[in-house]
This record gives sequence, structure tokens and C-alpha cells, in this order.
Amino acid sequence: MFGLFVFPQILPGAEYRMAAVIAFTAAAAWFDVFNRKWVPNYLIYGFLAASLLLNLVFFDSRAFTLGAAFSTAVFVLCYPIYRQGQLGGADMFILASITLALPFLPSPLLAQPGAAPYPFILSVLVPTGLLFILHMASQFVPFILAKIERREIAFDRTKIAGSALIGLAFLAIFLTFSSIPIEIPAAYTAIMGALFLSLAFFSLFREEVKSSMIEEIPVTALEEEDVLALEMMDERFRRNLRLTPLLNKHTIAALQSSGIREVPVYTGMPAFLPYLFVGTLFTILFGDMLHYIVSL
Repeated sequence: MFGLFVFPQILPGAEYRMAAVIAFTAAAAWFDVFNRKWVPNYLIYGFLAASLLLNLVFFDSRAFTLGAAFSTAVFVLCYPIYRQGQLGGADMFILASITLALPFLPSPLLAQPGAAPYPFILSVLVPTGLLFILHMASQFVPFILAKIERREIAFDRTKIAGSALIGLAFLAIFLTFSSIPIEIPAAYTAIMGALFLSLAFFSLFREEVKSSMIEEIPVTALEEEDVLALEMMDERFRRNLRLTPLLNKHTIAALQSSGIREVPVYTGMPAFLPYLFVGTLFTILFGDMLHYIVSL
């Protein structure tokens, strides 16, 4: 399918690696849902240590090199997103730990599609992202429709233009592939269409979706890694305090000494780890989702 990498046919300790990845990711997802999106540090660092230990116990120079390289790449790519408050610190470490433990998957447990020709974490992100986007769209559609019915949403040219550009991009991609003498599976077209439709939806109603996640929180109740809605704050105030979206103990102290009582915080941001767990479990059991889509 895509010859990006050539991996060994065997991964030493694959069953133990898969078991650890499933167990730790499931535990992290549970805390993400039932512990106010707060995953304990002992679980985060425990997973990272377990991933490293698995590589030492079942040492293979090729697997260890790939795991170290891929997990480092994941961490480097995720860190700027984390600093902007768009990804949780736990999410970043869990992604890196999965990659270190399972740099590639020789074969899924319940199917025979063979190994994907790219890192395991990329295979995981396909069902994870698909589930996340479609579920979020289905969650917010009733909310947006209710606001439209109450005439609480005004459509301006900027909103419409952004969604129109996404629609044109999908149309251009579809027409480009249609002109190539390659048969594109209908399921692939349907999934891509659903993803572009979801992107257009969030582009059109971006402000309404964001505002539904924001809550005014007393500065005395702020915690590290809370995410400020900076766009809702006075520009001069946030510039004077040098505020960034992701709160730490220093910015919390600065806010508490500034005299302000409440600040807008993103309290309704969706949990990511449950989707990651489902994507990880699916990939371990059945293999790369893209393989099935292209094979239809």
C-alpha cells in the first residue's frame, strides 16, 4: 500500500507489549473520563517506564531504535500542541509510551492483513481521529440546531467562506482522483466526505462550539494545566501578565495577585484518551483500518 518503512517480521515480546499498551491506555482513558480529565502522574510515568522496561527485557536493537526514534518524534510534534492547550500533557506522554512499547505491529491478533508499512501509532490515529471527529460532530449538531432554531446564530461572510473553501477542497480532491485511472473504494470516499463535512461544520460554527466549552472560574480554583480562553480576555491585561493558554503555578500566582476574580477557562474540552483507547484496541485486534478501506 504505502512503502514508507520496512519492519522486521517479528517483534520480541509482542504479546506482552500489546497487553501493556491495552492495560495502560485503558486505565488512562478511565481516569480521563471519571477523574475530571486528570490522569495520575504515577500512571503516566509508570507507562513510560514499563515501555522502556519491555524494550530492555525483550531487547532487539532494531525495535529499540525504531521505538526510541518514533516516540521522540511523537513527543517533539505533540509538545507545541500541548503548550497551546490543544492537547493534554497526559495525552502526549501516553502517545509517546504507546509508540515506544509498540513501534510497529507485525500482525494483529484477530485478523491477517499483515503489518502496516508505517509506525503503529499512525495506524492507531486513523480510527482514533475518525471516531473523535464524527462523535464530536454528532454531539454538537443538536446543540447548534437548537441555537439556529432560536435564531441565536448569525451567519457572516467569513464563516460561510471558510466552510465553502473546505467544500471546494473536497470537491477538488474528489475530481482529481476521479481523473486518475485508479478505482477509489466507495467506503473511502464516504469516510473522507464525512470528515470534510465535519470539518466544514466546525469551521462554520467554530465560535459557538468554543463558547460552549468555556466557563468563568474563580482564580482561587485554578489548577495547573487548566486552559485559558485568552480570546475572551482583555488583550492589554493578558499581554501585561504574559499569559499563555496553558496555566502553570507561576501564571496562576500572577492571576491571583492581579486582583481579577474570575477568568474564562476551557472546562468542556472533550476527553481524548477514550478515543485513543478504542483506536489502539481496534488496531491491535484487527490491524490497520486503511487496509480494510482500500480493500473494499
